[in-house]
Amino acid sequence: MYDYVKQHKWAKLRVGIVITIALIIILLAVMFAGNIEKLFTPRVMIYAMVHDVKGLRDGSPVWFSGVEIGSVKHIKFSVEQKVRVAMSIVTDALKYLKKDSNANIMTLGLLGDKYVEITPGSNEAEGLRAGDTITGRTQTEIQDVVQSSQDSIAKISDFVSMLEEILIKIENGKGTVSRFIQDPAVYENLKEAIKELTVLVRKIESGEGTMGRLINEDALYNDLASSAKDISLFAQSLKKSEGTLNKLINDPSLYDRFQTASTSLDAFTQRLASSKGTVNKLIEDDSLYENLNSASEKMNKVLERIDNGEGLMGSLVKDDELSKELKATIKELNALIKDIKENPGNYFSFSIF
Repeated sequence: MYDYVKQHKWAKLRVGIVITIALIIILLAVMFAGNIEKLFTPRVMIYAMVHDVKGLRDGSPVWFSGVEIGSVKHIKFSVEQKVRVAMSIVTDALKYLKKDSNANIMTLGLLGDKYVEITPGSNEAEGLRAGDTITGRTQTEIQDVVQSSQDSIAKISDFVSMLEEILIKIENGKGTVSRFIQDPAVYENLKEAIKELTVLVRKIESGEGTMGRLINEDALYNDLASSAKDISLFAQSLKKSEGTLNKLINDPSLYDRFQTASTSLDAFTQRLASSKGTVNKLIEDDSLYENLNSASEKMNKVLERIDNGEGLMGSLVKDDELSKELKATIKELNALIKDIKENPGNYFSFSIF
């Protein structure tokens, strides 16, 4: 009897254990339905440096191209005054990530939970390895947008206030703009200017005046085209020639000579300015000008006397008879000299004894 009771209790205990294990298995299956295989998937750790995690928490999902590849393990501060986010991701996803990938902290909806979205990176970059650190970025949230909107609204309010003050001044007749609006003379002047401009345009269209001829006649264009063609031909011939002008353009020695001459001239000018020689005196001494002016005055007086017939030169210039007699005397003197040369015995006789 005792053995039967003992066996009955043991049977009940085994049934309870089996039912408990079954319930635990069912509970685990319900909680991790569809994710049981992930518990046994190999994982690696990667890190991201972010200035502000914006409420990211441990256990937040990590996505890549819209697929969940891991979760956030822990968040700690670093010595670089940034937040270091440690992420545990599946090993298979590591081959699709690059070292220039970014870990963007995103929001599920406008006010939802945070998650990390990892970008693929460029094809040229090296592959990401376990333990590497990538750059983290934070998505602009609605609070930031609202703050920026408030600043913009404040600036718009200030602008509206300034515009209102300007409009009040215009209504009160203050300032140049108010005079333009309220003074009818401005309208009359503009109307007159437009009328004159219309007349001018009509004259130009009809070909009157220089401007009209420049616009309506083709001769100017033909002349310019011909001149451009001539200039082009001249430039080509100049380029092909080996004359002096081409050498002046292409030969660098000319520039060197000019530079040397300029340097020498500059040195000569400095020496001339600092010297006390004859040339410097001719430039700076006023006595030369005074002497020349005095000599010019005396010469003018002499010429006036000659022009008035005074003195020998005046008589020679004014008195025709004196000029004729002088010419006759010179002529007779020439004849006498010629006769002396031809017949010296008639004029000279020498006797020793």
